[in-house]
Amino acid sequence: MSQRKVKRRRAELRREEAARQVVHKRAMRRFVLVAVALGTVVAVATGVLVVTSLGKPPETAAPAAPSPTATTTTTPSPSPSR
Repeated sequence: MSQRKVKRRRAELRREEAARQVVHKRAMRRFVLVAVALGTVVAVATGVLVVTSLGKPPETAAPAAPSPTATTTTTPSPSPSR
């Protein structure tokens, strides 16, 4: 290979490597931004849940009392005559 071809090939390899680095840098930046955004969403959602749960009085389990409209009256069924 002549000197000129070697220099041209090396320059081409440098450009390809620089392009690969740019793509990699862009992908890493995107990954970091997505991770930060996801962490922020989780933190905000957790904060909202905590604040809403602290704002409500605690729910106590009250015994279930039958409602007065739910009472049923039973009438004796007529006995079969023989």
